[in-house]
Amino acid sequence: MQGHFKRAATALVFATLAHHAQAFEGGVSPYPASATGDNIASMPPFPGLFVLQQFNYSFSNGLYGNNGDKLPVPFHSSVATSVTRLLASYPFEFYGARFYSQLVIPVVSLHTTVAGQHSTQNGLSNITVSPLIVDWRPTRELSFATGLDLALETGSYSATKASVAVGYTSLQPVFAVRYDRPGGLDIGFSNRFLINQRNSTTNYTSGDAYLGEFEAGWHLGHWKLGVVGSYLNQYSNDTQNGATVEAGYRARSFGFGPSIVYDAGPVKINLNYQQGIYAANTSKSNNVWLNIAIPLM
Repeated sequence: MQGHFKRAATALVFATLAHHAQAFEGGVSPYPASATGDNIASMPPFPGLFVLQQFNYSFSNGLYGNNGDKLPVPFHSSVATSVTRLLASYPFEFYGARFYSQLVIPVVSLHTTVAGQHSTQNGLSNITVSPLIVDWRPTRELSFATGLDLALETGSYSATKASVAVGYTSLQPVFAVRYDRPGGLDIGFSNRFLINQRNSTTNYTSGDAYLGEFEAGWHLGHWKLGVVGSYLNQYSNDTQNGATVEAGYRARSFGFGPSIVYDAGPVKINLNYQQGIYAANTSKSNNVWLNIAIPLM
């Protein structure tokens, strides 16, 4: 996912600009802030195996400093991603709650240009496992979902060159709520914390962060028109070898854009675009997402 993909390219830029501090290792979040889109607390209310296939194209034309100002460095990145999310819905309930497990497999093609130097990397990014997700629906319209995502230290990582994976595990507790009225308003909020573990290769620990994502729309028959967006705020400093890298230099970003959904019953398709509105100590990414949800059995 695109949060992983610009890590090494961004690191090259910061290496050439020693007076600018980086936030997160390599300047990016271990989770892409735009990935959830319309799928906040959207769990199938019946047992089975499901797949959400996501296709993403992300591009960025700049890096931004601590005050949100664009840095004077020629930088461009483009990322093409295919993400397969496999979701198992278990055939039992407990006081109205249903239970799920998830496996997320991202494959990435990354292209970067930094100060005239071009680079291309392809491969598997960090696999995420969600051992247990709980979804509780007190009413037809209202749902709550919570779980723990484990973004594992997997994929094509290198500490010395650009790669499409980060070199550490990130523990990510998630809590989401959604109000979805048939024929009317649909609004959802997701709260995710990124609790990043130490990179054993570099002895670098990226600071922890909060990620809030939201969606809102209105149903029109099988269609829904709306908006999606995200806000990322790193709330603790990066450290390396036990020492703070540079106090107060933390990643922040905000993105927002239109979304359209077609719900054909067993198949649901969502297309959304999220414009990077603000960024600090990271790149400002613009994202196009195509999400297709299909039951497998």
